[in-house]
Amino acid sequence: MSAKIVARTGMDFRLAEKMLNEAGARLVRAPLWTEGDIRKAAADADGVLVGAAEPYTAGVIQALGKCKVISRVGIGYNNIDVKEATRQGIPVAIVLDASVHEVSDHAMALLLAFSRRLLPLVQGVRRGVWKSGSTEIFAVRGQMFRLKEQTLGLVGVGRIGSRVAPKARAFGMRVLGYDPYLSARELEERGAEKVDFEKLLTESDYISIHAPLTPETEKMFGLREFQKMKTSAVIINTSRGGILDETALHQALLGGAIAGAGLDVCDPEPPSPENPLLQMEQVLVTGHSAFFSLSSMLELQQKATEAILMALRGEWPPMLVNPEVKEQKNRRIG
Repeated sequence: MSAKIVARTGMDFRLAEKMLNEAGARLVRAPLWTEGDIRKAAADADGVLVGAAEPYTAGVIQALGKCKVISRVGIGYNNIDVKEATRQGIPVAIVLDASVHEVSDHAMALLLAFSRRLLPLVQGVRRGVWKSGSTEIFAVRGQMFRLKEQTLGLVGVGRIGSRVAPKARAFGMRVLGYDPYLSARELEERGAEKVDFEKLLTESDYISIHAPLTPETEKMFGLREFQKMKTSAVIINTSRGGILDETALHQALLGGAIAGAGLDVCDPEPPSPENPLLQMEQVLVTGHSAFFSLSSMLELQQKATEAILMALRGEWPPMLVNPEVKEQKNRRIG
């Protein structure tokens, strides 16, 4: 019988299906929104392709009796219990670089939208404020600053942050970088000036987050941090929603501690329709879309499926979150 690979419905897996079929495997798509859904569809799966939303909890992973690999179609893996996967001998593969261009572009798009006040201007024109004999459009313009005189602070200067830096510098911006894992020389090579977290907070006009969600970064931006920022500053998050304390962010925006927020990610996702941030004019929310383009989706599918095929051949995928699984006696590969 051919190997069974399970993936969630609602995602375009045509390339993955073609690659698996050519290798003699079959792709089974099912709604995988709950733990029960996954247990029902994937208990006998030889591998799983995982999006950003499916709850691969400890209990779910324990039920994957045949699974050789959990392949994440992306870089984040907060919805996968990696510790349990390791205990079960299952490698967790990720795709590191498929969307780096898209996410870095998206961060800059949010920055530029705030810099030039695009949303309020478009909305104002639609309301009719741009008219002869009226100065209403002046009020909508508000305060704008020349971008080449502004400072961008990057939290995390890895694969994505290092691509944002030259894009910002092309606009003449000063770029600061907070990344405890990189030296001053490494940051300079990536186009950023190494600073500590406190200096980044106080000197940046825009702060763009490109760090992973870990115990160290969870809610690293709370009310204390927002209150240290410039009152004209904007925070941009295209990483993971849990890095920001959304209650504190709402309070900071209401109190005028900062000027705006560009959020591609939230915590939880999707946010409740009652989330007060969704009602604020100075907040742009783009629905976890920074990773997306036709090119990136094809690359994500290809690389995630290649990891599956390698595991089926008894080979280790190159990008594992838990490489220590290779040394375990209960490893599912080899």
